[in-house]
Amino acid sequence: MGSSQDEFFKEAVKIVGEKYVSADREDIIPYCRDEVSQALKAYDSDYVVVPGTAEEVQGIVKLANKTKTPLYPYSYGTNLSGATSPRKGGAVVVLRRLNRIHKIDQETRTATIEPGVTWSKLIFEAKKVGLEPLPLGGGPHTGGPVGNFNLGGGSTGSMDMNDVVSLEAVLPNGEIFRTGSAAFQGMEETNPYFRIAWGPNMNELFRGSMGIFGIVTKMIRRLVPVRAIEEPIQIAFPDIESVVGGMKDVTQLGICKQIVATNRYQTAAIAATSDVFHDQAEFAKLEDSLPEFLMMAKISCHNEKQAEVYRELINDAITKNNGKLITFEGYVKESLDMLWGGSSVVAIHYLRHEPHLMAFVYVPPHMIPGAMRLAHSLLDKFDYKMTSSSGRTIPPRIWLAPWERTECFMMEYDIEFNPEDQEQIDKFRKFMPVYFQETMKYGSAQASAGFFRQMEPGLLPSYSKLLRDIKKSIDPNGIMAPSQVFKDL
Repeated sequence: MGSSQDEFFKEAVKIVGEKYVSADREDIIPYCRDEVSQALKAYDSDYVVVPGTAEEVQGIVKLANKTKTPLYPYSYGTNLSGATSPRKGGAVVVLRRLNRIHKIDQETRTATIEPGVTWSKLIFEAKKVGLEPLPLGGGPHTGGPVGNFNLGGGSTGSMDMNDVVSLEAVLPNGEIFRTGSAAFQGMEETNPYFRIAWGPNMNELFRGSMGIFGIVTKMIRRLVPVRAIEEPIQIAFPDIESVVGGMKDVTQLGICKQIVATNRYQTAAIAATSDVFHDQAEFAKLEDSLPEFLMMAKISCHNEKQAEVYRELINDAITKNNGKLITFEGYVKESLDMLWGGSSVVAIHYLRHEPHLMAFVYVPPHMIPGAMRLAHSLLDKFDYKMTSSSGRTIPPRIWLAPWERTECFMMEYDIEFNPEDQEQIDKFRKFMPVYFQETMKYGSAQASAGFFRQMEPGLLPSYSKLLRDIKKSIDPNGIMAPSQVFKDL
């Protein structure tokens, strides 16, 4: 553990102030734990540092190079799926004080934000000028997370790289780095709004990089218009094949702002009020009232004439896939309508069940049903049981969405465990590596570089070497998130 007498601590106090540095265990633990770490090996850092500006971040990075102190960036703090793991100790650099929205530009439809900006804050401020960020599970533009906007979570955590115009980061060697047109000196103020400029699109280097290439301190991301009609259309499907077919056909129409689907058990967990969620009989009634799969296609229209055309196109697409339009009332309607906006309120509903691993597959649509059957067969093999608030044994909760410009779909399984049940935790630890190995064999890619630790031996050597060479060239002292991605770096 660190000490207030260490050189790093004393110098960090000079950079960020005494109030924003700690070597006390009770201050450190909250930034080194998440839902999944309750079942896996936990790591503690030696310090937690909370800078308030990009210049302070730069100062901490330069200090870390001087003292050879590992740094692990952490944005706001949703903190899911083992993202925060300071495997080599050092300092967790918490970025929640970098919470400014520098500019919302109506002309370019962009927001210039820092990593501590939450979804709720961005949605609230952008809507003042008739704009909003593309919702989670957005139609033709969804993608993977970016750097430390992912590490440690945060409501702007799942940043869509296809919606990132440019970003600013502090590299592991302490230098400021900018991407897109902002890379030209002076243009970061006059015109930072062109994404692909001066050669390669360097935004992609930070996609799901777990902080190993630097600490993102600013991002310009696209916004989309809020139109007169913003309508979530709810569609019921009887099985996985039907919902995948319906989602594929509706996606191909190219008319929806957001398309997502949930299975019965995920829908119930999100829709329930707190009272219903904790009432076994009432929750069972809610589960029984819901379709096996619920899909939402959100349209964004200027007027009713346009909306009528969109509704008709969607209805035609879903009807041939055994889907039917469905409406809800009362608290179910209220909760589900909020879901399609991706707000923090919905996140609380989404995450309020047992601690769990978000286990993903990313495959073409026709492979989704097989991926679900594979997951269920592995759970049966390990005799892994999960229950809902109804007391019933249930399959994993599922979130399904078109992903990465829609050529592949993402299916998320919430593999839950009881942190007080050691037998279940033991099964969880055995299940998890087998699940990822088997889904990789099945053909599933993974969006986060965190999987490098397990999967690097199977990667094309030239691919791995290029990333390693970049890492070594900008991080000669190996201080930025060591062992987070590459076990030996």
